[in-house]
Formats: sequence, C-alpha cells, structure tokens
Amino acid sequence: MTNYGHFLAPEDGVDLSATDAEDVLITRGLLEVIDWSGEDEPGQIVRFVVHRLDAFGVGPGTADAVRSAAATAAEADLERGEHVPAILRAIDAALEGTRVAIGELRRGDDAYVIGVMRRSDTSLEAWGLDRPVHERLYVIDCPCGGMNVWQLPSESPKPDEGECDSCGRDLFDSSGASIFPMSGEPA
Repeated sequence: MTNYGHFLAPEDGVDLSATDAEDVLITRGLLEVIDWSGEDEPGQIVRFVVHRLDAFGVGPGTADAVRSAAATAAEADLERGEHVPAILRAIDAALEGTRVAIGELRRGDDAYVIGVMRRSDTSLEAWGLDRPVHERLYVIDCPCGGMNVWQLPSESPKPDEGECDSCGRDLFDSSGASIFPMSGEPA
C-alpha cells in the first residue's frame, strides 16, 4: 500500500483508506498537478507550496526563501520542459533544514504531481526528488507540430519504430534511426 500520509498536515483530516487516495489528495488541494511544459500561470508552484507550508506550521521566513529560490530558478534561460524541475529543486533546496520537503508522485505520464511532505528518510526514499529514476522519456517533435512521446524503463533500448500520432508520418528509417531529432531524459 502506498503511504500518502507523508503529505498530510495534522489538520488536513483526510481519510486515506479510499482506493482513490491520490485523487482525493488532488481534489482537496493537498497535491498539485503541474504540466511538464510549465506552470499554468506564473507562480502556481510557489502559491501551492506556501499554502502547504502554512498547513504544516512552517514559518513565514521559509515561505520567503521559497519565493526567492523559485523566482531565481524561473528566471533561468532554460529549454521548454526544464523550468518545472528547476523550480522544484530550488524550492526543495530552500526547504533544506526544515521539517518538510517537496515530494513528487511518478505516475508514468508527463505531468508532475507534487506535494509538501513531512521530511524523513522514509518519505524522501518514497517520494523525494532525488530518488532513483527507473524510466526515460523520449520525445520526437514531428514537423507537423505533433509531439510523440515514449516513456520506457531505463534499461530498455531507445524507440526505433513508429509513426507520428498526429499525421502518420514515419519517425524512423528502415534501420531504426530517428528521422527527426529525438531527445531522451529521465522521466
């Protein structure tokens, strides 16, 4: 059984015995879903984290440090898709030395599901940002504008066949080499 209890502050009053505990936590605002490509609006992550810091009783000085760290990370000149991980890592670093940390659920899709969690060896091993990654994400952007994504176990070979999900164009040649640039990174 997955222990979502690390994400609960004392006053949250959520029953986690439901089979859809993750959905309950998202619906109640105790977990936040962030698209891989960036925040829905600037400051989405910080607003969520600061709200949860208050629920965990973490002082306003920490919230200020979180805001500052996130602002610095958000200003970095990064590629599309790199801002969310940079912001999460900066916030987690700002939380170092407190009793909370940033936790991330890995669901096998391209969204980040994050929460503020009680800091412990157990929670960091289960949900921490630095736990080992066991999957890789491969992306080919087709000239038609379609994004083609594969999420595979780390030990699996790169994709070597397939067509664009949008236009049906071949993405690989007969030898299995990608016709268009393919990126790969830990998922």
